[in-house]
Amino acid sequence: MENYNGVIIADVVGLGKSVIASMVAKNLGKRGMVICPPGLIDDKKAASGWEMYKNHFKLHEWEVRSCGDLENALEYIEEHGDDIEVVIIDEAHRYRNQDTQSYELLSAICRNRQVMLLTATPFNNTPADIFSLLKLFIIPGKSKITLDDNLEARFAFYERIFRELSFISKNHNSDDSEKREKAEGYYKKMFDSLPIDISVVQERTRQLADEIRAVLEPIMIRRNRLDLKKDPVYSKEVTELSEVDEPQELFFELTKEQSEFYDDVISDYFGEDGQFTGAIYQPFSYEKKIEEDKLDEEGNRAFQQQRNLDEFMRRLLVKRFESSFGAFAQSIDNFIKVHDKIQKFIENSKGKYVLERKIIEMVYAKDENAIRQVLDDFTQRLEEKTVPKHEKIYNVNEFVYKDDFLRNIDSDLQLLKKIQAKVISLNLVGKDPKSFCLIDEINKIMQKSPAKTEPKKKIIIFTEYVDTVKHLQPVLEKIYSGKLLTVAGDLGVRQNELLLSNFDAAVKPRYQNDDYQILLTSDKLSEGFNLNRAGAVINYDIPWNPTRVIQRVGRINRIGKKVFDRLQIYNFFPTEQGSDIVKSRLIATQKMFLIHNTLGEDCKIFDVDETPSPAELYKRINTNPEDYDEESLLTKIRSEYFIIEKEHPEIISRINDLPNRIKTAKN
Repeated sequence: MENYNGVIIADVVGLGKSVIASMVAKNLGKRGMVICPPGLIDDKKAASGWEMYKNHFKLHEWEVRSCGDLENALEYIEEHGDDIEVVIIDEAHRYRNQDTQSYELLSAICRNRQVMLLTATPFNNTPADIFSLLKLFIIPGKSKITLDDNLEARFAFYERIFRELSFISKNHNSDDSEKREKAEGYYKKMFDSLPIDISVVQERTRQLADEIRAVLEPIMIRRNRLDLKKDPVYSKEVTELSEVDEPQELFFELTKEQSEFYDDVISDYFGEDGQFTGAIYQPFSYEKKIEEDKLDEEGNRAFQQQRNLDEFMRRLLVKRFESSFGAFAQSIDNFIKVHDKIQKFIENSKGKYVLERKIIEMVYAKDENAIRQVLDDFTQRLEEKTVPKHEKIYNVNEFVYKDDFLRNIDSDLQLLKKIQAKVISLNLVGKDPKSFCLIDEINKIMQKSPAKTEPKKKIIIFTEYVDTVKHLQPVLEKIYSGKLLTVAGDLGVRQNELLLSNFDAAVKPRYQNDDYQILLTSDKLSEGFNLNRAGAVINYDIPWNPTRVIQRVGRINRIGKKVFDRLQIYNFFPTEQGSDIVKSRLIATQKMFLIHNTLGEDCKIFDVDETPSPAELYKRINTNPEDYDEESLLTKIRSEYFIIEKEHPEIISRINDLPNRIKTAKN
């Protein structure tokens, strides 16, 4: 903190990043502000979240503010924050993109202050994302973490190499000759040879990752559960760790017609070369003839942002389809509404069109409700024919590809209506086979007898989307009325009390209750909550980012608060009626691979240097992500030191007797 003005605390989920940050804050003896998810600040009784940490560590003068209310946090800083010298940012990976308004506000809050960034996913981003986080406490031209002081140029180089390596990995065997030739061009420029050897690309990618880790090493602390088990110091202090079993497969059965529709949605309709054009998200590409290599900085930004938005919306539909038919149906209804309003706006305004900045920034939004609110506000303004200030107004009549733009908007609208009709005819929402499978598995878990000395295992059902929670809630309430606690959105005070008293083992026994056995929630509760009276996590949708699995399981696998010896994870996969286990796995493998290819960079199951086969992908989904952890360099060094100390104490004595400022050199 003193040397570099900040630190990244990057321990994996459940190892106490908030506790470490609070201890550092106490030792600094300065006043500060915490920026965290809203669910971690609602408890004014100081029984959980950051109010609890403030109380435990006597940080009474500290401010705790929601990451969803940064404008008011900045206003407070400007008016009353002269003595605020430290900022703690919980779940800092939310601010990985510096082109958003949220980042601009946060950057102003952190300016000229010491900063602690808490994130379990520092490497689950691009070099540009990592650099954005560093800039919250490091001035690029005055950085001391590298020998050269031009950190911005260094990370610009890392980002370019990362993008080119990613493009080569993804497109070296593409059916699109233009993409294949571009990949070959990148490879020739980088390695001065052809044909493409993908193993060379993979090795260069690993080297790049090592270089970035080396840059971050002076300002980052990162440990995982393997470190706690193997480190000679930690292993003596931390003895109460649960074991997490490998994920169990749950197959829900589709009819042949439903199965064919499943493939159509994730490939033919919304795949990379699918029927959906996403024209409303890319007006820049229709306004003029695009030559990427000749675009200026502003043009390139507009082109890339709009292309990213189109890809984001496609991925969103596919992920919501995989999540639940209820969430997908709701999305299709919303998309139809937006397209219809846009068509009428262009017609009534005689060719005007606006793509607002807030729409573009949805790509970086974590909160599903925030995305919906942005779209609702957008359609409302279209209906009222009002345009926010400082937004670019496109004149469709002057588009080089005007006819294509209007035709594609209409074709997308007709495709969406066709899909809407198909969902209704297949009765996917009313008779959802996935929810039936969920009920069967809940019954099996609840009927199991608990192990000796252990309580009965409670169950958490996680989904990425609030619409999936709302789809499942009435179905589960019919069967588990009085046993089901549902958290669909933000936690109220009463709901927070029910959650903690029923699912948090850290709550004092006299305040614990057993009113609820099942928790149905979105990923709003996958960050920052102790829910370790549950012993099973059901992933209702596939968390394509393995960090999400770690976060979800981290709610029930808390350091120092062991309740169960073994914890279970369950994953859902589609199959067809009448299929045995072998055929079910084959069908699920094929469908998951289709989704993986559609999600592209949004899928973080594999590193950029890995090109998975369908079987490898399916295996990775059904593996506990912590199985891929490696012990840190510090753990390896400390282990070696303790061996030397035990077997050769005379060497340690000689080292201790060495004079200060001694130097080493190779013979």
